[in-house]
Amino acid sequence: MESEILNNKNSLFLIFNWKLKKVYEKMFYSLTKEFELTQNEIDVLLFLYNNSPLDTARDIARYRAMSKSMISKSVDSLYKRGFLSYETDETDKRCIHLKIKPVAIPIVEKLYEVQKEFFDSLTYNITKEEYKTMETVLNKMYQNIIDQL
Repeated sequence: MESEILNNKNSLFLIFNWKLKKVYEKMFYSLTKEFELTQNEIDVLLFLYNNSPLDTARDIARYRAMSKSMISKSVDSLYKRGFLSYETDETDKRCIHLKIKPVAIPIVEKLYEVQKEFFDSLTYNITKEEYKTMETVLNKMYQNIIDQL
């Protein structure tokens, strides 16, 4: 049955995406408990850590496909815990730049290691040539998605 589903390219994309997200979240499960963080809070912290100078809620919404309300809730919680600070943009007072506070860096570094482990396991046994091909194809697919939005 499963091979029949995987032979249908439409189902393959949807199943792959669902399973990818499930495995990604599973890898963080022990750290969600250890640091009392939600997966969304982890996603916000890792986005800020990995994507400087992208540091606004708008950036997170655009690139992580999280709802504005979920970002707001996560940012508020991280701010209250002392993990984030924010600065108002000097040229646009409506724009708030989020910063990871030094106290949170050791936690974020542990989260980053799990994220790196995830991507390493995902690309295990994939040659550099295959990776480049995959990257080319995914970039084209991403552009197709952007063109639809």
